[in-house]
Amino acid sequence: MSEVRGSMARRSVGLCVLLGVLGACATGRQAAPSSQDTPELSPVERLMVACEGGAAEPCVELARRYAAGVGVMRDEGRASALYEKGCEGGAALGCYSLGMRYYEGVEVARDEGRAAALLEKACEGGIAQGCFNVGVLHAQGSGVARDEGRAAALYEKACEGGIAQGCHNLGIVYEQGRGVARDEGRAAALYAKTCEGGIAQGCHNLGVFYSQGRGVARDEGRAAVLFATACKGGDLPGCFNLGVAFEEGRGVARDEGRANALYEKACEGGMAQGCYNLGVSSAQGLGAARDEGREAALFKKACEGGMAEGCYNLGVYYEKGRGVARDEARANALYEKACEGGATEGCFNLGMNYEHGRGVARDEGRAAALFEKACGGGLARGCVNGGVSYSQGRGVVKDERRANALYEKACEGGAPKGCFNLGMNYVKGKGVARDEGRAAALYEKACEGGMAQGCAALAGLYEKGLGVSQDKARAAELKARAAELPQ
Repeated sequence: MSEVRGSMARRSVGLCVLLGVLGACATGRQAAPSSQDTPELSPVERLMVACEGGAAEPCVELARRYAAGVGVMRDEGRASALYEKGCEGGAALGCYSLGMRYYEGVEVARDEGRAAALLEKACEGGIAQGCFNVGVLHAQGSGVARDEGRAAALYEKACEGGIAQGCHNLGIVYEQGRGVARDEGRAAALYAKTCEGGIAQGCHNLGVFYSQGRGVARDEGRAAVLFATACKGGDLPGCFNLGVAFEEGRGVARDEGRANALYEKACEGGMAQGCYNLGVSSAQGLGAARDEGREAALFKKACEGGMAEGCYNLGVYYEKGRGVARDEARANALYEKACEGGATEGCFNLGMNYEHGRGVARDEGRAAALFEKACGGGLARGCVNGGVSYSQGRGVVKDERRANALYEKACEGGAPKGCFNLGMNYVKGKGVARDEGRAAALYEKACEGGMAQGCAALAGLYEKGLGVSQDKARAAELKARAAELPQ
């Protein structure tokens, strides 16, 4: 069970409606009463008179009051009608507010197309938040045809208008090359502006760039400072990545206890990777005393949060009875979930259990399929076992050529047993033309990988001069090496 490294997550910011009430997203001038207004009229009555007289901004202010119930009975329908009148009269804030109502479906049928048109009009009228929001709609293809180039242009306009979220999303666009030419230097500058504007995700993303040397000179100390700023601002990936920095001593003094505290903060906030890393740290005794029950609970939380590796580790705990009652059937269900989620170790372990009938009915065909899936996902041990299945006809039609292809893939992936098995087949001419020279090279690779059988088999070839020049001294060295290695 190996430790996972911190991934550098990036997130875009959604529509302004997600940030709070509409009043927090856009502002506009409120109409001041004219010196010619009748003194006896109330502020609301003066706004009504001005609105009915054709002034657009008083209509918008009156709509705001009806929406909030300030000085009048709350009436969302009346508010929508007044926002529309204000918009038609040229008040951009009216277009913005009505557009958000169509997006949310507040007292009007939800209509993203109508929302997009109104937000576009608000943008043209100088409401920067309107530019940002309609940019999001273009990026998502919501109510309009998806157009990432247009989205980028709108984010830029929002950014220039002081909307930090616009700078942030534009940074993501430049980082990923969506609708614009990819430019990590430009992305880094935009994340810096976003961070300065108080968007924690911008600080996090800039930290990632400094950590990896993308668009800026690599500076892990600067990255750690940015992750800390992001974490303080509530960005969970910032907390997680700062934890990785403390665990590995990247740009800060190594402090496993501090790393665990940050992983715990990320975990409590709902970030599965934080739960997983905290569980791994405990399992390895890093910065905390071992507690297998706690580790199992953390892996469970990671698994439930969608992290396949968490499901795999929890499966191991159930199979071995670590911190939980031993339950092979439960372990297999977790291995299957891990396998489906892309954790190749889960496929391999489930395959082993099908092969041996542990917690499931024995099924060598299912085992072979799982070993091949693990192999396809890059797990060399899966390739070895898949090769054995084809070589011996376990659950599949016997096929030495297929077996050799899997052994070769295993060998290239760093599994000494794959090199050894393929070498044996070259000696015997099983599924390939006999080639003792090729066998010798494969046995040597197996020996170098720490496999005693590979050293012993290569010694045999040197003793007899098969595929190599006869060399009894070299054979003796290899036998001694084999004796030192685990059998």
